[in-house]
Amino acid sequence: MKHGIIKKNIADLRAKPEFHSERKSQLLFNEPVTIGKYQNGYCRVIQPDGYFGWVRENAVRTLSETKLKSYLLTLKYRVKSKTAKINNSNNATTFLPEFLFYGTKVSNLRRQDNYSVSKDSDANSFILSKSNMGILESSKVIKPLAIIKEAKRFLGVPYLWGGISPFGFDCSGFVRTIFRTFNFELPRDSKDQYKIGQKITYKNIKPADLLFFKGHVALALGEDKFIHASLGESSVAINSLNPNKNNYRKDLFETYLGARRVLP
Repeated sequence: MKHGIIKKNIADLRAKPEFHSERKSQLLFNEPVTIGKYQNGYCRVIQPDGYFGWVRENAVRTLSETKLKSYLLTLKYRVKSKTAKINNSNNATTFLPEFLFYGTKVSNLRRQDNYSVSKDSDANSFILSKSNMGILESSKVIKPLAIIKEAKRFLGVPYLWGGISPFGFDCSGFVRTIFRTFNFELPRDSKDQYKIGQKITYKNIKPADLLFFKGHVALALGEDKFIHASLGESSVAINSLNPNKNNYRKDLFETYLGARRVLP
């Protein structure tokens, strides 16, 4: 198999090599993949956690394994704004997107004034505003309230099946994206997220625990409240499992499966 990296700011990961096939997820600029076969203008890719699907050929740049590993070691920063405009250098030899999405990992070669100079996997330099960048922190020092504060930034973002960006999230994509911001990796799908961490009884749920329902996952806020990317609400929203609250979700209360604590 070949190795590669995503070169578009975002790329749909399809179940089949067809435009109208189900969107399983999305991949951000600089995400590494292993490349399998090519078909119908698509290539089959596998993410480091084993999640796989089909992306358009023009979304992937092929790299040697050595070059890919070396480049990934430079990605110690992330985009912390919802989007970050790219200012291309004049010597760019390959395509660079107009902007990057929240959560995208980037390098930081040097800083000048209010800008940071980065490079893509093809050694093209580009410039981002320093205000749009944050350091990838250690996953060992995550505070639950920091997770909650970050999640609330996206209230009102539309629901999108397979979505992982501020242009649209699905339930597990939303939870995973928030945790990835803190350099903490979760599985892509809710059924797999339900298998990790520590099982928590309902009365012991704390903020940043994961709440699971039939085919759905949410992030606990405490006091029976939770935040989630909801098809029923058409967006990222806060709801409750308390029947006495206006934002009570009876459908979720009746399909509640359990809670897991994933933070160290």
